[in-house]
Amino acid sequence: MSNSFFRRLLPASLMLAMMAGCSSTPDVSPSLLTQHDWTLVDATDADGHLDASLQGGEKPPVLLTFQEQRLGVRNACNNMGGDYKLSSDKLEVGNLMQTMMACESELMARESAIKTRLQEPLQVQYDAATSRLTLINDAGVMVFEPVDK
Repeated sequence: MSNSFFRRLLPASLMLAMMAGCSSTPDVSPSLLTQHDWTLVDATDADGHLDASLQGGEKPPVLLTFQEQRLGVRNACNNMGGDYKLSSDKLEVGNLMQTMMACESELMARESAIKTRLQEPLQVQYDAATSRLTLINDAGVMVFEPVDK
């Protein structure tokens, strides 16, 4: 093959390699999830608008805790917990059990919203540059940052 063929092929090959590098995210591992607790820093609905129901007013933000095959949710009205399955970039949460206290309306709305979001399969992304964990499904996007346990 001629040198001119390779010269034309090289830019296209480099472009494909760069696109693949930008679009791929490494699989999220259970060890990554269990290293930290995860605090909610942003939540949008399916239309990309801020999801106020997950904010809960002046109360501390929703906190997710992961242990081996167990997920905990704190800072909603009630504490919740259940099992989870992580495979590649998919997170599936089993039935969530919870305490049954009554709370102010903002926290009740937060509890309902986070429970609904977690009960649908989620795509999981981790951005190593920002240390942010993103959970995505048809209901919207939730972004979490790590906090020390």
